[in-house]
Amino acid sequence: MMSSADSDLAQRPAEQILRVAIWGNFALAGLGVVFGLLTRSHVILLDGVLSALNGLIALMARQVNRRLAQPDPERLPFADAALEPLLEVLRGAVSLVIYGFAGLAAIAALGSGGRVVRALFALIYGAVVALGGMVLASYQGRQLQGQQQRPAQSLSLGAVDARHWFVEGAMGLAIAAVFGLVVMAGDPEQSVLHYVDPIAVLVVVWLSVREPWRWAKQGWLEMLERSGDRRLQQRVRKLLDRPIRLVPHESELLRVGRFGELVYIQLYLIVAPNNELTRQVLAHDRIRQLMYDRLREKFSEAFALDLVITSDRLWAERAIRQQPSDAPPPP
Repeated sequence: MMSSADSDLAQRPAEQILRVAIWGNFALAGLGVVFGLLTRSHVILLDGVLSALNGLIALMARQVNRRLAQPDPERLPFADAALEPLLEVLRGAVSLVIYGFAGLAAIAALGSGGRVVRALFALIYGAVVALGGMVLASYQGRQLQGQQQRPAQSLSLGAVDARHWFVEGAMGLAIAAVFGLVVMAGDPEQSVLHYVDPIAVLVVVWLSVREPWRWAKQGWLEMLERSGDRRLQQRVRKLLDRPIRLVPHESELLRVGRFGELVYIQLYLIVAPNNELTRQVLAHDRIRQLMYDRLREKFSEAFALDLVITSDRLWAERAIRQQPSDAPPPP
């Protein structure tokens, strides 16, 4: 029997979007494999294999999404967030391998006289995928609009949003158009028509291969705790510019990076001498130095100490992404 917590989780927009992504991609994968074998078309088979990969990644993303939604006071801030970049790297790397094999097979087919394809069945497949993709794009778009906040650009929603289904529908429409022309050409045994399928595969690979490269690159940067998103850094700096200028300081260090669904913002203000903050800051600096020296003396492993001294329990809970308690705000 489903608990109330599980029931609430199942009703979340992200959970519903992922559920549709899983079943939709696996349905298209089955359709693509069956029609790919029936039509002998590698472009249809490629579409089915990629749908199967998207379904598997969406299934794994749902498990990550559920884990991240569960409160866990023992969890470190980045412990589970690392799973999403890992999935992005996995998805991008496997997609690149699939595109690589498909491209090589297409080049080999071109060199050996092309490939005979049952164009009528390929036309039917393209029409079904185009219709299904557009219906799912419309449905997922309505689901995303119903969320209270803009969906994260991480894998959990980025892999299954309306744009994905729109592209899938456009892919089906392109397949239907290409093989519709082949059907209209009449004699399927014409040698020039044998090259339509391998050329279509190469076009799909050329247009699509940059996207998995971007997934793998971004996920790898996040796993290394590096940010390649300069616009995100500039946006955060602009938002913090006014409050930063309210604090008397000599310089600041700001680092911003995306780590899975988490945007990590690290800000250090080096206070100016002879102002009202200096005495308290110097006291905090001495405490930090004492702790650092003790760790360096007795702790043999490499470490980084980032100490925040505050009377606000809620702020501490926000810093480690712990569920907020009912503690009253500081006086």
